[in-house]
Order: sequence, then structure tokens, then C-alpha cells
Amino acid sequence: MCCCKYALRPTKALPTASIIIVLQNEAPSVVLRMVMSILRQSPPNLVKEILIVDDGGRDTGPVASLLIGAEKATGEVLVLMNGAGEVNNGWLEPLLERIQVRKNVVVGPVIDYINSETFKYEFTSTNQRAVFDWGLSVKWQQLTTETDMIFKKTEPIVTPVFEGNVMAVDRKHFEKLGKFDPGLENWGAASLELSLKSWMCGGTVEILSCSHVGIIKKNKRSATKKSNSISVIRDLRRIAEVWLDGYKRFFYANRPAARMTSHGSMAERRKMRGQMKCQSFKWYLDNVLPQLKPLSDDDFVYGRIRQGTDMCMDIALGHVPVLASLSQCSEEKNSQEWTWKKKGMIKNHGMCLTADLKETHGYVLMQYCNGATSQLWFRQNDLIVHEVTKQCIDSHKAEMGLVLSECEDFLQSQRWTLPKADNVTSQ
Repeated sequence: MCCCKYALRPTKALPTASIIIVLQNEAPSVVLRMVMSILRQSPPNLVKEILIVDDGGRDTGPVASLLIGAEKATGEVLVLMNGAGEVNNGWLEPLLERIQVRKNVVVGPVIDYINSETFKYEFTSTNQRAVFDWGLSVKWQQLTTETDMIFKKTEPIVTPVFEGNVMAVDRKHFEKLGKFDPGLENWGAASLELSLKSWMCGGTVEILSCSHVGIIKKNKRSATKKSNSISVIRDLRRIAEVWLDGYKRFFYANRPAARMTSHGSMAERRKMRGQMKCQSFKWYLDNVLPQLKPLSDDDFVYGRIRQGTDMCMDIALGHVPVLASLSQCSEEKNSQEWTWKKKGMIKNHGMCLTADLKETHGYVLMQYCNGATSQLWFRQNDLIVHEVTKQCIDSHKAEMGLVLSECEDFLQSQRWTLPKADNVTSQ
């Protein structure tokens, strides 16, 4: 490994590190190899402590173990490690110096791999960054001129997300970001969430090519099986619900089974994001990952269509025909999430708002989208107007369902608040 500009600098002024290692029933010899490599390859004055949490006896996953370690840590910087392996000479100093320069950075080393059978050390390419698709599957991307990034071995690689088993973050900054979502179980989801939080809440995510850590490579078959497990899908749904804003509909389009997976309450995580005044996911796409293009460009708005302060347009499921209705707004109800297409259709769960004075007797129903004129609507101030009849959606019979009525803009029962029209991210 070539020389790094960080390696020649004095270490006395660098912050101290708490190295938290989560293991899963690893052999004692593997654990010893990991700890000894840290002690041999790290300046003693920089290692405040090494905290080992054995996750083997629990079903909660490595995230809970990492949170336990972070709670006990006293160092200025947290080095979070999931899995066993070994570190290389000069691995720690670059991470600590970068965090000293930028307190709000989440930084990681280049992750090399160790063969689990032969224990041969395999170096990884250093000129790559991590990106993800709408299914929130993370992959590595080689740096090219198209990414508008100039690669230098002594400079940080700015990456949209970090994919790897080792991350370092200032302890106070980690706490300010709300740590990891305690509802997550898997390391990959936790590193994705921390990456999104860092970018959207005022920080950055970087890889330092002059820092290398080797992790024992797990069996590919078990890794593939795990990537599609219920717990992983549940974790990714929690991330999508909190951080993707209206773009989460593309996540569900990519992973339709995720809608059937319970994700638990997200109220506290949404509240935390609001308190931190983080940027929108649209900002993230525009500034961090512009290569991730929306799957659809014909959406006018997406989100909840509200009436008053706490009532939302909904679907009265369990009835035939399916009626559009009004109910208490709830962030947990997907049936309140509407997509208004530029062509005029208002969609939910693959069905469209439909009205016909004769066929539906003036009620607003949900029918499979077919592009008929009975499914076209336009906005007039706060009113939602039916293209054919020029009548408006009215909630004055809310106990039975939404209906068409002659438009009167002074009636509260006809006034609707839409998500912001300048983008499709708002709820």
C-alpha cells in the first residue's frame, strides 16, 4: 500500500477512538487476530478502548449491539465495526484526522476481504464509491469522468452512501443525528440510514483510500438469502418511510412486497428528522446522487390530500364498490397516499378516483385506471374539479363517502390542501 499524506503527521493532537466490534459466534482465534491487529497497527494514545459485543446469543441483529457499544463508549470518535478481520498499518490516523477537520463527516476505510477458508488477504480497488437503486440495494461504482470526481489516493472520495463493515463518526455528532434507528436490525440498513442522515442533515460521507481494513468474507449464498429476508425488507421500509419523502413510491414500485411488511411506528424518527431541519430527498437527488432518476416524470403531486388540519382523503376498503372517503390523517396509512398525474388521474393502490352522475350516482369511487374521462380531474384553487361534470369533490356525506357537488369555493367540505406542487416529495 502506498504512502498516505496522513501517515507522517503527529498523532498527539488527534481525537481518541472507541473501537466497537460486533461479532457473531466467532472463533476465539479470529477474535484474537482482530484485536491484536488493532493493538499492533494503531498508535496506543489514539485507542481509548476496544469494546467487543457478541451478538451471537441475540436475535436483535448487529444494530442493537452497536448501540449498546456506543452507549458505553467514552472516546471522542466511534469506530463501528461489524464482523471480524484485521486492520492495516496506518488505518486509524486518516479516519481520526478527517473527523478532526470535519466534525459532521461520516468516514470509512477501503474494505478489503479475507477468504474465510484460506484467510488470504485480498485488496480491493480504491477508486470506487457506493450508490443505490430505488430498491435501496447498495452497490459499488467505479469512479470515471462521468461521475465528475477526480480520484487522488491522498484525497477523500465523496460517496453518496457507504457500503462496508467499518464506519467512523464523531461521537457527539452521532448522538446529534439520533444514533442508529433502534428499529433497524441489519448493518447494511444502518449504514444506509446513517449515510442519508449525514448528507441530508448538513454533513458528508467519505471514503479514505489510504485506510484499509480487511473483513472476513461471508458465504455468498447466505449473503444473497439475507438480502431478501423479511428483516432486511422491514429495515429498508423504515428508511424509505422516514427519509425518501414522496419518492418512497418508487421504492414500493421496486419492492412491492414491502407494503405487506410491518415496519412499526415511525413517529419518533419522523419527529427527530423534523427537529433537525434536514434537507428533502429531492435535495439529495439533485446534489448528491443525480444519477438516480425518478421512475416516472408525469406526477403532478404525491402525498396526502388534506381537509382541515387532521382529515385526509382515504379509501374505504372492505366495501364493494370501493369508495373514496375521509378519515383521520395517519402517517401509518398507505391508503392516504395519492399520486395526481399530470394527465389528470388521481391514483392510489393502482386504482383511480372515478365519478359519473349516472353510473356512480354522484359518488366518488375507486376503479382500475383506464384513462376514461370519468377519471380525469383538475385543480381550481382549493377545489378538485371533475373534468366531465365540472362538479367538485365534496365531503359533506363523509360518513358514507365522497360525492360530487356543484362547486362552491366557500364550502369547507370542498376545500382540499394538496402536497406541494413544486416537487413530489412532500407529505
